[in-house]
Amino acid sequence: MPRTERPLVEEDTPVLKFAGDLRRLRRGAGLPSYRELGRLANYSPAALSEAVAGRRLPSLAVTRAFVRACGGDVEQWTARWRELAAEGPDDGDAPYVGLAAYQVADADRFFGREAEVGRLLALVRERPFVGVFGASGAGKSSLLRAGLAARWDAHLVVTPGADPITELAAALADDRSAVEVRAELAADPEHLRVLLRQAADDLLLVVDQFEEVFTLCREADRRWLVRALTHAAGAAHVVIGVRADFYGHCARHPELLEALHRSQSLVGPMSAEQLRRAVVEPAARQGASLENALVARLIADVAAQPGALPLASHVLVETWRRRRGAVLTLTGYEDAGGVEHALARSAEQVCEALSEPDRQVARQVFQRLVAPGDGTEDTRRRVARAELEAGDALLDRLAAARLITLDRDTVELTHEALLRAWPRLVGWLDEDREALRAHRRLTDAADAWRAHDRDPDALYRGVHLDQARRLSSRLNAAEREFVDAGLTAERDREAVRKRAVRRLRVLVACLGALVLLLASTVVYAVGAQRDAARERNQALSMRAADSALDLLARPRDAAALALAAYRVAPTAQARDALLLARAAGTATTLDGGYLRVPGGIAVTHEFGPEPGSPGINYRFWTGDGPSRRRAGAIPIPSTGFLNLISGDERTALVVVRPDEFQLWDIGDPDVPRLTTTMRAWPFPEGIDAAGTLLTAVEDGAAVHWRPGDTARTRLPATGVEHAVPLQDGAGVVLVRREGDRRHVEVWSLDGRSTPVLSRSARLGLVTGPAGLLAVSDLDGGRLTVLDGTTTVLEADGLPEMAVVEFSRDGRAVTALHRESVWLWDLAGGEPVSLRASGVEFGSVRYEGDELLMVELRRGALWRLAVDVDRVVRDVCADLVDVDWAAHFPGVPPRPLCP
Repeated sequence: MPRTERPLVEEDTPVLKFAGDLRRLRRGAGLPSYRELGRLANYSPAALSEAVAGRRLPSLAVTRAFVRACGGDVEQWTARWRELAAEGPDDGDAPYVGLAAYQVADADRFFGREAEVGRLLALVRERPFVGVFGASGAGKSSLLRAGLAARWDAHLVVTPGADPITELAAALADDRSAVEVRAELAADPEHLRVLLRQAADDLLLVVDQFEEVFTLCREADRRWLVRALTHAAGAAHVVIGVRADFYGHCARHPELLEALHRSQSLVGPMSAEQLRRAVVEPAARQGASLENALVARLIADVAAQPGALPLASHVLVETWRRRRGAVLTLTGYEDAGGVEHALARSAEQVCEALSEPDRQVARQVFQRLVAPGDGTEDTRRRVARAELEAGDALLDRLAAARLITLDRDTVELTHEALLRAWPRLVGWLDEDREALRAHRRLTDAADAWRAHDRDPDALYRGVHLDQARRLSSRLNAAEREFVDAGLTAERDREAVRKRAVRRLRVLVACLGALVLLLASTVVYAVGAQRDAARERNQALSMRAADSALDLLARPRDAAALALAAYRVAPTAQARDALLLARAAGTATTLDGGYLRVPGGIAVTHEFGPEPGSPGINYRFWTGDGPSRRRAGAIPIPSTGFLNLISGDERTALVVVRPDEFQLWDIGDPDVPRLTTTMRAWPFPEGIDAAGTLLTAVEDGAAVHWRPGDTARTRLPATGVEHAVPLQDGAGVVLVRREGDRRHVEVWSLDGRSTPVLSRSARLGLVTGPAGLLAVSDLDGGRLTVLDGTTTVLEADGLPEMAVVEFSRDGRAVTALHRESVWLWDLAGGEPVSLRASGVEFGSVRYEGDELLMVELRRGALWRLAVDVDRVVRDVCADLVDVDWAAHFPGVPPRPLCP
């Protein structure tokens, strides 16, 4: 006999009334069993029984199937379901904030982060500029707002958005016009320091969601904000909150890199005790409690998911709605879907409650509120409400469900957790990601067009216009106006072109015969004479350039002759000779000669420690240029050598003998200190920039260890040929062989790998700042520079033993092989390739706008400028005479200097 249904004691809520009416519909159909209903509705008996339990509103699909099986009016029940779903549950006075971040006003219910708040307060009081980094969903915004700002007397909290100048002007305007304040800030980013000092004493400026600077801002506004904030530090305490996967983007700005040195705080996941306080204390403040089983289950679920704090807060709000009296129960938590499903279930209920036209509009809204990532995760995007062609009723419904946030005239996603936890939204974004990126670019272009008074030169044309036309179904009115204007301008240009072609055809038909006759004769004569003169001048220029290189021992004479050759014909040989001659004139030596290109310290060597005794002293020098002073030294046997120095020049690795290595602390160059001696360890292949991680290859596997460790960690990879640490010490780059192919992979220290490149040749590795990676094809002579998985440079023709190195700021990469030097500007500048016959260089690095090169024979430091105009000015400032007739016979003398 079937089990009797649990009665509904009272139908005092809309959901219970809805469940009661479904039960009455079933009784009117003759009270069929749920097994029989399941066969008719094509749903399980358990799902149909749950639909009339009254614990929550069933899904629309289940409701329609139940009504159809019972012979009811499906359309009438559909309308009733949508009306009930649209009302949504009431949060009441929930002690949790859901997907939204805790604000300053929520400080009294912000628990669990007391220790982090204390450490951050101490760091902010000590340092004028602080960066707070953490993964999405780790609680950065809540920590900065309800933790830090709430405990600071005078504070401002802003987010950059697409126009950070306007955001700061609005925050600082006070009783002044925000337009006037914005004009002052736009004219001079350093004026922010003045306004912050005027705003309040000991002011705290928090710039939350700083990653918007890289996803929403134009390049000019990004540079403005970086300069303004770094310069303002000191007049106020400046704190930026940055998503962790944008750490590398910050490192590309030297001003940010310097400001964040030793001024960083990392927000990690909460411990179990911290999470317990964050969950239990807010409810206790309102006289409510949580079942112990619920607390244990929630902690276990959250601990398994990185960045799950907003999901936990959301499911707690849903559990609060399902509480029994003043107790939040595990049953309510499970009914809500738990951490894993609560957000998706809430979002799906709202979406299913929408009519089909409203659902399509909502899809367009959500797609506009996302900036698709390029090498990073997707981020939310704040937009003007005018950009969305959605009615106020729809936006208010989405806002009431806590899916979006409405603020004055802007709209944004409540939290980026939606981008991971709601499968429908993930599907919308992944459907055509390239089209979504193209749409974002079109939106920016349309805004720029209107900002420049609809300048025709700012319109799309060609391929961009064709791509924009294919996006017509996604566009709002302003974007359609921009595309239509581009199409109109394209049609006008085509009409003008066709008229011009017709006129030209008539003219060509009339003059063609005459032009052909005269032009053939004149062109041949003039061209032959010009070609002969050009070839003669080029030959004389290249010969004089070779002569200039032979005179490098007399740099002034060599520079004058090279400049003359360049004036006769600006060949690549004459340019190279001019640059090298000027560089030879700048050559300086130090003591017995430089061993490497100097940075903060210079290194020379001397025999010692006592006259006549075996061994070498590696001598350090501090200061700059002529003011360098002698510092301490590292003594080693004559069998040893200085192998590696970390990028921050605080750690040196010395090879004493093939099976013995030493690590030296050279942070104080006056007193180098031996910290570690390693015997019978694999040969170190690399050290990170901070000197905290070393790597090597041992028995075909990659190993890494920290200085002072007594054990090394093996990565689970086989066939390893090279292992080099990333400059930030966060991972290791491997060359791993499989058959006849080599795979370049980036491995995290905990054993997770990311494939980067695959080649069928011997490969060499060099790591650079901000995650840059140079891969040398030792057999094919190809150099590939990668930023993550993106190729930023490919160059061919390098010798097998060429030494590759990045500039300190990561803007350029150099290669060196004996007398040949190459330089590539990664920002897109012209590459430079030089060859100095008879001179051999030991090391080279690009700094500022010069190549610093150490010439091996004398250990001299050459400074080679790659700007030809600058070199010409330098040579002309100290010019000597040139025997013009001897070097350039038949060529009239030409002025060498402007």
